[in-house]
Amino acid sequence: LAIGFLLGLPRKYALIPLLVVGLLLSTQVTIVFCGVHLLAYRLLLLAGWIRCLARREYRGMVKSGLDKVVLCWAFSNAIAFVLLWREAASVVNRAGFLYQALGTYFLLRFFIRDRDDVMRVIKAFVLVFAIIAPLMLCEYITGYNVFSLVGAEAVSSIREGRVRAGGPFLHAIIAGAVGAVMLPLSIGLWQQGRKHHLIAGIGVISATLATLTSVSSTPILTYAAGLTGLLLFRARKKLRAFRWGIVLSLCGLQLVMKAPVWFLIGRAGGLGGGTGWHRAALVDNFIRHFGEWWLVGTQNNADWGYYMWDVDNAYVAAGVGGGLITFVLFIAVIVYAYKAVGEARKKAEGSHDDLRLIWALGCALFANTIAYFGIVYFDQSIILWYALLAMIAALPAFLVKASVRTPQVTQRWQYLESFETTLKDYPRG
Repeated sequence: LAIGFLLGLPRKYALIPLLVVGLLLSTQVTIVFCGVHLLAYRLLLLAGWIRCLARREYRGMVKSGLDKVVLCWAFSNAIAFVLLWREAASVVNRAGFLYQALGTYFLLRFFIRDRDDVMRVIKAFVLVFAIIAPLMLCEYITGYNVFSLVGAEAVSSIREGRVRAGGPFLHAIIAGAVGAVMLPLSIGLWQQGRKHHLIAGIGVISATLATLTSVSSTPILTYAAGLTGLLLFRARKKLRAFRWGIVLSLCGLQLVMKAPVWFLIGRAGGLGGGTGWHRAALVDNFIRHFGEWWLVGTQNNADWGYYMWDVDNAYVAAGVGGGLITFVLFIAVIVYAYKAVGEARKKAEGSHDDLRLIWALGCALFANTIAYFGIVYFDQSIILWYALLAMIAALPAFLVKASVRTPQVTQRWQYLESFETTLKDYPRG
């Protein structure tokens, strides 16, 4: 049904079945053919590309620096992984990675062109979590995951006597983190006018439920990061001083703390129950073993210490799996995204609605930046990440079209149209 709607709906609605069904179906729903794993989401992605190429809907996209960085990061990751493992299976694995990563990002880029497209994508995500969040609450109460009917784990994990709801995702932390990222997007939708208040309110409630029922510290920190970013809106022109203040504070703490400053992650990890020490130790070992992974990554991170095989940090995972170049390019993707948001924010200062929406995208990016210290998106959750990057990359075109709506331009067009009408009243001679 999703593929049928994806192929048949008008362009502006074509992404909705891809986003909704792609997030609701677990990645454990898989067809294995000749050693190739055809995930349900990858079949949807294939249908999306068939439609895009057949209808030439890729035309007219405004290229951005973020597109190039994402492309370089993906190929660097794939090449380093193949060189690290040197097996035929690694080529197949990275081919699937490139298809999913670049296929998702650029398909979303072709379909997300303007403000209306951004609004529709956010509403689609709210719709998804309006389904996921109540079922996560049921899972938290009963211990049974309803999404096991569509491929997810039936029995929920338990920490300190409390059920950790995971919904359709492969881990409760991912479910909570993705839900927490929905908070700034939902509030940005709320600020677009009263007609959006109902769906935005549902989004805020769903984000809160998903965060709390995951019973994990990373989602709570992600939720707090998004909320903090929203509260800094009035100080948006003074963020340079704020950023330098954080840097100087960390330098000061490094001087007075007995342990390295990154062990603050361990203290923050205790919120809501968590293994903060493991995450701090992971960063510490990542720095100490720089010589092992800098070239193309390493296969020996499990030897770094207790439980070091569990790389639940996206920044560490980028280096361990792809070496220094891939690590730097992964950071560059985030930096270019922040740069795009900052430039768009300056250009949109005259438009309250556009400014609020751009700021919400920036807050969602900040929430993801914090989430990546405690999780790696390794299931269908990557859809939200690539969609966020695609929305940010579309901001230049977003603002060009938004400028047409300014009062001065509208008044001039009305004058020209009335002048043209007057000319038509005269005879051709």
